Amino acid sequence: MTLLALVLALATAGCTDSDARAYAVPDKVCGVAVDSDLLSPLLPDGQKLTQRAYNAGQESPRCRLSVDGKLVVYLSGDVVPAETDPVKVQDRALVRLGNPAAVDIGDSARVADNGALAVAACTYEGSRRKFVTLVQLQEKTPAKTSERRDALRSFLSAYFPKAMAKQGCGQAS
Repeated sequence: MTLLALVLALATAGCTDSDARAYAVPDKVCGVAVDSDLLSPLLPDGQKLTQRAYNAGQESPRCRLSVDGKLVVYLSGDVVPAETDPVKVQDRALVRLGNPAAVDIGDSARVADNGALAVAACTYEGSRRKFVTLVQLQEKTPAKTSERRDALRSFLSAYFPKAMAKQGCGQAS
């Protein structure tokens, strides 16, 4: 037994932890509370996770998650006019993300191989509007497409209403 343990120890000594996840999965993504268990499958292994929040306008928060300096997840939120159909507007982008399919999140949603989009009517600063969240994966994590789509659906289902509330977009009456 001790010889076997020594052989195993020597065999694994050459292996590095560079492929392991050395960072903690956050419970907030650019100020939006998230379930780290739902975010975790979308993040690759690496040493350091960084978040960068910025606005593409007052009604358009953005968030970039990078691992070891490489963008891995991009999140956007937009408050748009009530008459806009974000699924139609984003149709080509969703097709580029791979095989978009309708899912039951918000008023309308699509999950693709490498991203997802959800839309819901809301009241924003006293006006009827819509809130749109887009999640784009820059890496194929998890590697298996069906698992990645399931992980995207689970994450978006939990993240979307919290991002909408953080933006100040209340349930439409």
